[in-house]
Amino acid sequence: MTTKKRVVVLGAGVTGLSAAYRLSQNPDTEVHVFEKESEVGGLCRSFREDGFILDYGPHKFYTLIEGVLEEMCQLMGDDFLVREKSQNLFLNGKYFDFPLKMTEMLTKFPPQKSLEILASFGLSAAKNFKNKVDPKSYEDFIIQRFGKSLYQQIFEPMANKMFGNPSQLDPHLAEVRISSPGLVSVMKQLLSRKKIDKTISAPNFHYPKYGFGMIPEKLKQKSEANGVKFHLGVKVKELKLQNGKVSGVSFEDKSGMVQNISCDDVVYTIPMQAIAELIPQLAADVRQACRFVSFRHTIIYYYLLKSQPVLPAMWVFYPESRFRFGRLSEMTKFSPYTAPLGHTALMVDFTCDDLDPTWSMDDSHLGDLLLDQLKPLKLFNKDQIVKNFSKRFRNFYPVYRIGYQERIAKIRSLEKEFNNIYFVGRLGDFNYNNSDQCFDMGFKAAEHIQTNGHVGERWGELRNERFDKYRIVD
Repeated sequence: MTTKKRVVVLGAGVTGLSAAYRLSQNPDTEVHVFEKESEVGGLCRSFREDGFILDYGPHKFYTLIEGVLEEMCQLMGDDFLVREKSQNLFLNGKYFDFPLKMTEMLTKFPPQKSLEILASFGLSAAKNFKNKVDPKSYEDFIIQRFGKSLYQQIFEPMANKMFGNPSQLDPHLAEVRISSPGLVSVMKQLLSRKKIDKTISAPNFHYPKYGFGMIPEKLKQKSEANGVKFHLGVKVKELKLQNGKVSGVSFEDKSGMVQNISCDDVVYTIPMQAIAELIPQLAADVRQACRFVSFRHTIIYYYLLKSQPVLPAMWVFYPESRFRFGRLSEMTKFSPYTAPLGHTALMVDFTCDDLDPTWSMDDSHLGDLLLDQLKPLKLFNKDQIVKNFSKRFRNFYPVYRIGYQERIAKIRSLEKEFNNIYFVGRLGDFNYNNSDQCFDMGFKAAEHIQTNGHVGERWGELRNERFDKYRIVD
């Protein structure tokens, strides 16, 4: 009788779910998924509130990765709507298309400001042509490609809101987040009148009919049907080591009882730095690297409104410092099935850290603060609010501080040391992914485990050739 390979998946976000789903398709594999929350999906799940279906911030499904869309379409069937994307940027009291179009920069900006932007870009382009210097920070990267003027107006304040001081951030963050090589590409596109470059901006995307959370729920259903065991609402306490490998998991169940389960492999998708708590025997240099790893928290504030849709686009970015938030989005623009008739849901999202006063501010005071900042936008009246509240999440956006890559490599070295643990996903691999890339990482981790049976050199090649080349397409 053949003994089944037992794989433990830590975390039931979309990366962990996709790994479990793919692993479950092999009848010779036994899969256990451990999740501290009582529901699956992580920040890609949805919830219901007073007749509304709400996401944890705006989500879309768009991919350029071969095979991923086909997999999701097969999974979701007729519930996978195709939506035409719309996104704006609000600046100086005006709405702009985003990514920025040269025509709007020349017609909507004051003439003096337009000339300043173009002159600043020209100066940066000339400097780069004469003496190409590798950028040392996020700030350097943006100024080289867009010029200092546009950096100061848009990119610097947005980076400050989302990630912190851009002069202290690694340039790789800009490489991942900003696909366009600069204003030259925008000019060429304008002059040649070509269609939108789908590697820079997605013209349309897929979205589940009843909220993005339908995807993780479907993955869970399919996985369970294939025999995957989900341990929800539990706390993983320790990864056990034996003979140089991770041999098992110790966890506290809902009743407070500590249990142990053995394993052959571990797919690790929870916050990367938590490995220091789960393996007490880690070397000092690895523990030091874990202390360097940090994430920004996020707050989503919801206004449930008795109103027709209020935004001019699905989501709008607000770089100016007078707004505490960086983005507004609207659920009914993603799917009309997510709100009662004649109602809409506005989501206000922004990032912060533990020391930010908004993180500990109660909902009532935070709601008043945001209402004061929303008032000039004239989106809705206070008497249209049906309900308002927040959802808050720790460890949401990886902070790519200068020097982070050396520390991450130190933690990743545990894969080779133990030869049966795989760091994947936005949290688990400290990789700024979109959902499609998280699905891909989960699928590839599962396929590697089934095919190779150990980490090996091929896993490192897969990371270098595939995972590290992901780029965010807005």
